[in-house]
Amino acid sequence: MIGIMEKGSVKVHFKRWLSFLSLFGFVLLLSSSVLLGKSELDRHLNQDNADKKDLRSGPVLDDLQYLRKLSVDLIGRIPSEKEIKQFLKDPPKSRKALLVERLFEHERFVDRWTAFLADMLRIRTNATGGGPLLAYVHQSISEDKPFDELARELISAQGRSRHLPAVGFILNDNADPMALTAATTQVFLGIRMQCAQCHDHPFDDWEQKDFYELASFFGKTRRVENRFSRTVYTTEVEENRVLWPPEREKPPVRKPVDASFPFLLEKFDKKPSHLTRLERKRAVESNSVSDARETESLDSLLDETEATIEVASRKRAPGGFDPDADLKSQNASIDIKGDLYKASENRKELAKLVTHPRNRYFAQNFVNRLWAELMGRGIYEPVDDYSEYQTVSHPETLGFMRKEFVAVGYDLKEMIRLVVSSDAYSRGRLDGKSPAKVRLQSELAFVAGTTRRMIGEALFDSIAVAGNLTDYKWPAGANEKTVMVRERVYLVDENAKKDKTDSPAKSPRVPVMQGQPAMKAQGGGYDLEKSIALDFGALLSLNEVKNEIKSMRMRSNEELEAMKMAKMNSQPRRRGKYKYVYKEQTVDDNPRYSSSFRMATPAAPDHFLRIFGQPGRDRLGDFRNSEASMRQALMMLNGKLTHEAARVGPNESIHELLKGSDRDLPRAVRQTYLSLFTREPSKQETKEGLSLLDASPLEGMADLRWAMLNSHEFKFIP
Repeated sequence: MIGIMEKGSVKVHFKRWLSFLSLFGFVLLLSSSVLLGKSELDRHLNQDNADKKDLRSGPVLDDLQYLRKLSVDLIGRIPSEKEIKQFLKDPPKSRKALLVERLFEHERFVDRWTAFLADMLRIRTNATGGGPLLAYVHQSISEDKPFDELARELISAQGRSRHLPAVGFILNDNADPMALTAATTQVFLGIRMQCAQCHDHPFDDWEQKDFYELASFFGKTRRVENRFSRTVYTTEVEENRVLWPPEREKPPVRKPVDASFPFLLEKFDKKPSHLTRLERKRAVESNSVSDARETESLDSLLDETEATIEVASRKRAPGGFDPDADLKSQNASIDIKGDLYKASENRKELAKLVTHPRNRYFAQNFVNRLWAELMGRGIYEPVDDYSEYQTVSHPETLGFMRKEFVAVGYDLKEMIRLVVSSDAYSRGRLDGKSPAKVRLQSELAFVAGTTRRMIGEALFDSIAVAGNLTDYKWPAGANEKTVMVRERVYLVDENAKKDKTDSPAKSPRVPVMQGQPAMKAQGGGYDLEKSIALDFGALLSLNEVKNEIKSMRMRSNEELEAMKMAKMNSQPRRRGKYKYVYKEQTVDDNPRYSSSFRMATPAAPDHFLRIFGQPGRDRLGDFRNSEASMRQALMMLNGKLTHEAARVGPNESIHELLKGSDRDLPRAVRQTYLSLFTREPSKQETKEGLSLLDASPLEGMADLRWAMLNSHEFKFIP
């Protein structure tokens, strides 16, 4: 594994070196496109809009608006005060291009786009193999792995998630061939074939036989769980469980179905330029860097199997059960070097067909999803439901983008560059003075910005950055609170005392008392923003003991105490009478928040992220919900995150402008608007802000920040 990582790192450094060399060219390209007003993408967009009427272009975003929009889209939060100053120091003609490159190298870029792929792939960290799969996707983005390569790994992976995290995609659907067929077509091709599992598709050309033939690629894959170690893995067997005709028809005989790919690959009389460019790019990469591929480690699997047998053989279960013999029998039925980690030739072939450069659905699906993520809606909607009968608003634009995605080697960053350097991305929303019909048609034509709210994670982290909650803004002990803790106490009666005196050896163990803060003091509906951060590096590590230690180091004292109490509560309790008593406990309520993109995903149903649209990812077509709700309003108005972000702590730089010897209230108002809205305040806003600070600067600033955090301007992207 170490050798593989070293080779992988060489490949990553080579790609970054190429990216560095192309930076200056990209700066010139973006600068010229800004001066001329149109890029190649915009020309295709204008061609698609040629016959559309009643369109009105949105205003061009100024530099600070562009900074805010790009920061939210690329790194998942508003820019910090330091980042604003750095941006304004850059030369005006090239600052946008320099900003794009700077955000690509930002540590949060990988986190934010991992969330994008996690939505697309329906990754759940609480599912079997979900945690390692999420960490693997995170690592793949960090290494600039081409998306076609990542997709092939996910579709064809075989073994255990501990050794090959990509297998988490197969385990997510329990290696069920029917579920995997529906997921593969919908996730990677943007085509919904699930209806054809039971009958010929009523609104498309797919027949039930097409679905079964495609499912046959997964027909020999099995999910296996070792009954002793609880290890879950996939393996390949000889028997194909995809049989035709369907069982519901109760046929006398059912036979295995031959695997067949129903999607026709494009044919050309002459090789098109985008395929020629891809071949050149891949040739340069393969000649410059060793194109090593990761292989499964059988040695580690064999070692663990033998260790499990050795441990089990030391014990004999009651009733004549022999774990040693049973485990050996189980292992004897599996050809470890043959079946257990045997690669699936069918799924390898399917992975090649799905990601083939002449399969237009694969590239088209990804660029449409990316376009929807950055522009607010897809060129066709829903983004996972394309068919020949689907309405495509901008076919020329879509065709150009999918070919470009192939030509650049399925590179995520290159496609983001293409979109964010366009004139269309730089357009803001039309104001309320424009007729509603004109505004809607202009947004659908992408000549005006689409009204879209930040995704839940970006809103969460933006509030934390705006309120300086990424670090402690209060000294230790400044926010001590007394809360009531409810404890369960065992009542010892006289008989129990007598039993203890007569036979102390048989006396039951007195349970440790448990404590839980009362709802009115902490927790409940007020504090719905806490979660445990993930360590992606630990999730990819093979040493499970180190994983646990690293994970525990990232948890707060309160979380560790809660886990300790939960463990105690799960232990057997002595029978008898109990009572509940309330005691006072002093806590230092000085919160700070880490990146929400590092939280276990998806969050709990009542968590801030879920309230603001994060999907549960437990079914296909489960998209983010951008609709407003009363729960969102209440969480912003009364939630702990907003409350703590509004308060002014002594460790904040703005504190000195409000109370210190260098008190400067106008500057404090200006700094607040830059920090929260990424713009200068108007004269009227400055006047209103100063009026709030007049009587009590600290309390007035808390009121001002609270009002700004709850405004549409803060929550919505320019």
